[in-house]
Amino acid sequence: MAVYDVLIVGGGPTGLSAATTTAKQGLSTILIEEHTKIGQPLACGEGISADKLFSLENMPKINSQTNDQILRLQQHESFIERVVNTQRFFFGSKGVATANIKTITINRPLFDQIMAKQAHNAGVELLLGTQVIAINPKNGRLEIKTTNGSYEANIAIGCDGPSAHTVRMMGLQPPTEYVQGVEYKIQGVHTDALDFYFDFNHFKKMHYGWSFPKKKHTNVGVVVEPASKPMKILNQFIKHLRYMDIKDEEIIQKIAGIIPASGPIPKRYSNNYMVAGDAAGLTNSIFYGGISIGIHSGMLAGQTAVEAHEIGKFDEQQMSEYQKNSQSYPYMDPIIQQAHEILYNKFSADDIETFGSWIDGWDITTLSMFQKLRLFLKSLISPSMLKKFSEARIIAHGFSKSRDWGF
Repeated sequence: MAVYDVLIVGGGPTGLSAATTTAKQGLSTILIEEHTKIGQPLACGEGISADKLFSLENMPKINSQTNDQILRLQQHESFIERVVNTQRFFFGSKGVATANIKTITINRPLFDQIMAKQAHNAGVELLLGTQVIAINPKNGRLEIKTTNGSYEANIAIGCDGPSAHTVRMMGLQPPTEYVQGVEYKIQGVHTDALDFYFDFNHFKKMHYGWSFPKKKHTNVGVVVEPASKPMKILNQFIKHLRYMDIKDEEIIQKIAGIIPASGPIPKRYSNNYMVAGDAAGLTNSIFYGGISIGIHSGMLAGQTAVEAHEIGKFDEQQMSEYQKNSQSYPYMDPIIQQAHEILYNKFSADDIETFGSWIDGWDITTLSMFQKLRLFLKSLISPSMLKKFSEARIIAHGFSKSRDWGF
């Protein structure tokens, strides 16, 4: 039976980041992916903040991280589809706010494949088309049984996405709440910004809708409650946008996937094991993006694996260092999950539209003291909204903590 220092389950950005981190430090590393091709199936809005693309370790490399001219050239031959400087937030029919955060829309399959090439070059063994069947302790290691034989590893890192199969196999609590994302890739570019629609009046089961410009098409999607009819809501949303009467031949691709929405799972480690990314509930639960968080949490798990091998200790106490190390990062702040609960479970459609009307035309990334005072004064003359004002501040704080960690 083949024995490795580290075995990674899952070939998305989280797993590839973890594998690259351990392999670069000389650990024998195998990555097991159930699909036969990296980057498939696609389940992603394909937007990522420029800040994280250019600053996080293990992101796919581009020729220049600072020169905008080179960056524009890169769009023609890399995973970069479009550089977008503005986000717009539509609050029902009462207000539109903006945010000036440079964002990159990407070709996600190519993005993942470049990460896989980087991992392979670092020494990672990639085993595709293979499912993990069981994980059991064995002689101080873990035995991982798969559809292509069994393997042993000092450490296994679960990066197997929302399904969180390895989390369950290890007896840990998986995410408890999920939402459903559905999306069309539509021919033609229909917007020049990343547009987000919070419209609870027209779409009661929708958390938000989005429209992202790509190089030659537009990604249009919705995040909805799982018990709703996602495709029906998506079709209604597109009609509401008044784009065009979409014909079947204009739809390039239909995409769907589930997204953890309950926040980080309580315990993300056990003996010889850590879990990162979506499988650990580590997504931006306001915008439900997970690429940057996955890459970063995978890197942290990989670093803990390296440290464990340096001292030859793989027990639960050593693995717990991974969770301790992650707690200081903005995406772990509990206020993000508090903001999620208020925005999607407590605020009414009227609440959203009222606040939207108050910030109509504002850049919410640079609110002045005068603007903040104006919001407070408006709430004072509206008793029902005064009760909501502190909750609105939590949403704003949650947004500021999470905004750079993925769309």
